[in-house]
Amino acid sequence: MKNIVFILPNLNGGGAEKVAVNYLRQLNEKKYKLTIITFKKTSELFPLIPCSVKLIDLNSINTSRSFFSLLKMLRELSPDVVFTTHSRIAALLLVIKPFLPRFRHFARMQSTPSLEAKHGVYGGFVRYVYSLGFRNADVVIAQTESMKDDGVATFRLKSNRVKVMSNPIDKLLIDKSVKESTSPFSDSETVAVASGRLAHEKGFDLLISALPVVLEKVPSFVLHIIGSDNGEGRKLKALVDSLGLADHVRFHGFKSNPYCYYAYCDLFILSSRWEGFPNTLLENYYLNTPLVSTTCVPIVAELIEEGVNGYLCAPGDVDMLAEQIIKGCKLKRHKINNHAYEGSMLEDLL
Repeated sequence: MKNIVFILPNLNGGGAEKVAVNYLRQLNEKKYKLTIITFKKTSELFPLIPCSVKLIDLNSINTSRSFFSLLKMLRELSPDVVFTTHSRIAALLLVIKPFLPRFRHFARMQSTPSLEAKHGVYGGFVRYVYSLGFRNADVVIAQTESMKDDGVATFRLKSNRVKVMSNPIDKLLIDKSVKESTSPFSDSETVAVASGRLAHEKGFDLLISALPVVLEKVPSFVLHIIGSDNGEGRKLKALVDSLGLADHVRFHGFKSNPYCYYAYCDLFILSSRWEGFPNTLLENYYLNTPLVSTTCVPIVAELIEEGVNGYLCAPGDVDMLAEQIIKGCKLKRHKINNHAYEGSMLEDLL
């Protein structure tokens, strides 16, 4: 039985963590011994973890304080494969790996490196350290061909070690969740949903700023924002108040079952400044939800056919975002029939 360890900073409902859990849920517990190691105990994604999976919390808060505890735990577990989905954990494994028995390291890139550099997510020295971490991995997972090319150029990765694997979605879970739910919305509202951590890169401030123009054309418009606060919550709520939008914007926090919101809304909006591979857009694409999205990552333009299942706008363009939302409100879910989306299987690498 192959021993596979997933190392995550936490089990928050972030995109990278959700993708890792989706990959884990694909694996047959009779064929693989599965373990999740986290640095900080959180519970948002805990209900999605199969009971057969061993969950270890190092209680070390962050990556930099996890060296010795992670080293000790990996020695005890002696894994065949270690899966990581954050740059800083890939860099940590670079230092730890020489002190451990041989294992294969699958390191997933959570975002496009050049976009992270453009938006100042980290400086040049950190980027260099991250590049070493990925270069040391046995397999680097890129979510798209463009991300692979960017990783090869920015991190100087060897092209033959980078595998393109589109993010998986858990269709069985989505279908079950929708079947067991009812609409949480009022029939009198034109409902839009946006979902993601309340963080700068998600562009919720731009989305809220577009609403006064939207309301001129669609007075019944109400925006529901789903996601945990990652430092922007107070700022966003202040912006809502300053624009007099209290009756038209509702914050729901993290939802373990967002699919009842996705399945019954009139429109899903992705307002991000940049993304790796937007899982929430994929899930709404699967549900045939009308979509409005910024072109924050090339895959978006492959999913959205303008005027058929959604509309596109440039990242950061508030006026264009408002215009496309108004158009998007006219699309009807029952008239959309998206092509089947097939995500990747982690087992293809094992």
